[in-house]
Amino acid sequence: MPVLTVFETISGSMCKMKRTLSSLLVFSIASLSLFAQEKSYRLTSLALDDLSQFSSPGANWTIGSGIKAAYTDTVFSITQGKGVLVNNVKPGDHTGKNLVTKLTHGDMYIELDYNVPKGSNSGIYFQGRYEIQIYDSWGVQRPKVYDNGSIYERWDESKPEGQKGYEGHPALVNASFAPGLWQHLEAFFQAPRFDAAGKKISDARFLFVKLNGITIHENIIVHGPTRAAMFKDEAATGPIMIQGDHGQVAIRNVKYAPQNELKVALKDVNYKYYEGTFENDQKAFATKPTREGKTDLLDSRLADARNGYALAFDGKLEVPENDNYFFTLLYSGEGTLEIDGKPVINKKSTWIFAEPLTGSAELSAGTHNLKLWYNKQVNWQPPGLSLFIQKPNSKAVALHTTSSMPERRNSPLIAVESLKGPEMVRSFQFRGDKKLTHVMSVGSPSEVNYSYNLLQGGLLQVWKGDFLNVTEMWYQRGEPQISMPMGAPVVLSGINPVLTDPATLVDSIAGLSYKGYKINTQGYPVYMYEKDALKIEDAIQPFENNRGIERSISITNTASAPKLSFRIAEGKNLVSLGNGLYAADDQSYYVKLISAPSTQPTMLNSNGKQVMTIPAANNALKYAIIW
Repeated sequence: MPVLTVFETISGSMCKMKRTLSSLLVFSIASLSLFAQEKSYRLTSLALDDLSQFSSPGANWTIGSGIKAAYTDTVFSITQGKGVLVNNVKPGDHTGKNLVTKLTHGDMYIELDYNVPKGSNSGIYFQGRYEIQIYDSWGVQRPKVYDNGSIYERWDESKPEGQKGYEGHPALVNASFAPGLWQHLEAFFQAPRFDAAGKKISDARFLFVKLNGITIHENIIVHGPTRAAMFKDEAATGPIMIQGDHGQVAIRNVKYAPQNELKVALKDVNYKYYEGTFENDQKAFATKPTREGKTDLLDSRLADARNGYALAFDGKLEVPENDNYFFTLLYSGEGTLEIDGKPVINKKSTWIFAEPLTGSAELSAGTHNLKLWYNKQVNWQPPGLSLFIQKPNSKAVALHTTSSMPERRNSPLIAVESLKGPEMVRSFQFRGDKKLTHVMSVGSPSEVNYSYNLLQGGLLQVWKGDFLNVTEMWYQRGEPQISMPMGAPVVLSGINPVLTDPATLVDSIAGLSYKGYKINTQGYPVYMYEKDALKIEDAIQPFENNRGIERSISITNTASAPKLSFRIAEGKNLVSLGNGLYAADDQSYYVKLISAPSTQPTMLNSNGKQVMTIPAANNALKYAIIW
């Protein structure tokens, strides 16, 4: 099969490929459980209309509707209203009071948005004991335990200076955005376990923590409370505490899902084992089983062969209450799952490298008939079978034996790095559900990267940190041909910026023709287009000490289009912060006008969004995106 993606290098030497074992690509019992778990949250919002959700809040805490800040501001201004929780202390003021929820929790999934101004510091303590750090870590390349998203140290004052802190866990990567921008945190916390006598038998752990969509912790055990915890002891439950004595922080969109034990039972399971080559389940059922009997759980080891066999299971599944139950099935070969005679997972075949198959069924409390069919005929696929069940806000339960899990091959992470100069990779990329076929991704040694739609002439996304994951392009057959950012992406409009009719915002790609690219003196591509008589050049490269990217657009032969303007940004709102700086899409990223910063852009409304446009003075535009 020919490779459709063109790999290009500017620096004159091949990009280095980083081949490491990626925990994100290797399934285990825990990761399969979490894969299904994320499909089954029933989230509850923490009301932020006032401070009634908190115990004895200090005067430093208030409720507003939003904040406003530039990335250089050490204090942000607060808009009156509802929905945003704000610690309104000033820099250097350590008299603020920590905030404690009336909500207490054990095992819990939580997600929220937070925002800090320049130099600020806060933290979220799960059960009032275990802190995930909130900090302005913009530009930090290698996070420490005190940086944003890190799990903070435990502390022992009796130890010598320099040794008091221990057992901290820095974030795996710095996925932080600039100060003044909203950041999204997700965490799955598992509480410590205690026996009947109150003795701890299992430590607390963070099953995962994600910052701005990037996994920064996975399966981290915390042996005790971290520094400045609300409690020195440990317990099965506790409140959430937000640190309030270090600096301003704003929090919104807090949603959580307590995770409960699911008590289900698989009983009276009969199995039939067939050896031979079978096109489908009916072909197998028409023959006499090689062996049949009873089993407590689903188990692929009931097959004697590694290939050329089929297994059929028929049993009773007991569930505790009426609800929508989710099933996650993994096998190599062919198979189906039925509950009460109705297909729940009806995909006949899967490959070992596919994602687990999922399905759901509305079940009433009580006993249900479960049937599972598994047919293993391809010799290069390893055998194995696993089935999990869960319902909203319950942890997944395995209906198989541990040893029945499919044998997993370690899949490498193949990444392109830009170490000595800019690197360019052409590939496919997904934009929502749409597969874009002509995407150029450009990485820089300064770890400022972007993806660009060559057909549209549009900037798709920007990110910082490591460059590009090309595993789906270069591993084995590389059939998907998909590349993915290695850092936390800021998703942009992806629309061509040149407007010939600014009053109507007519899609500007009509008549647009891509003419390739040239390389500028810094080694970055300058994209060239023609649109009717217009000639357009679009150059993108890192901006000002790697704070973001700089985009320069120039147009020639403009006599046929005298009313040219540029579409710069779009979002829910676009707010001026002065000196040509704008907060875009509700403080999601910044736009800085470099050419003619004193020119006032025009804000137009389109499809429920604001669109920032500016006249094409001198038929050129230079601006920066900062995040």
